[in-house]
Amino acid sequence: MKTTRILVLATFLVAVAACSKQENTEATNQAPMAETSTMETQMEAKPTAMLPNEIDASDMSGTNVEQDASGKKVIYWEDPMVPDRHFSKSGQSPFMDMKLSPKYAE
Repeated sequence: MKTTRILVLATFLVAVAACSKQENTEATNQAPMAETSTMETQMEAKPTAMLPNEIDASDMSGTNVEQDASGKKVIYWEDPMVPDRHFSKSGQSPFMDMKLSPKYAE
């Protein structure tokens, strides 16, 4: 009976110590909070690599861009949720599950 109590107590103490150590590790791995939120930082971040079918956002010439059936000149295609990334062809967005929308020359 005494041995059982000692084993239960030892198991409990080991479990408490393990939980305490895990909480301390998580607390030290967190980066300090900046004044801007994480979402704002992600939205401002520049893309590191171009995706297939993506064109440079500063290129407004419209050359090598697939045209649509409207007859208007399409400058680029964009995801309405990620307007900073431009594409040369219509299709599905690589970011969201929606169609790319055309941006026309005025």
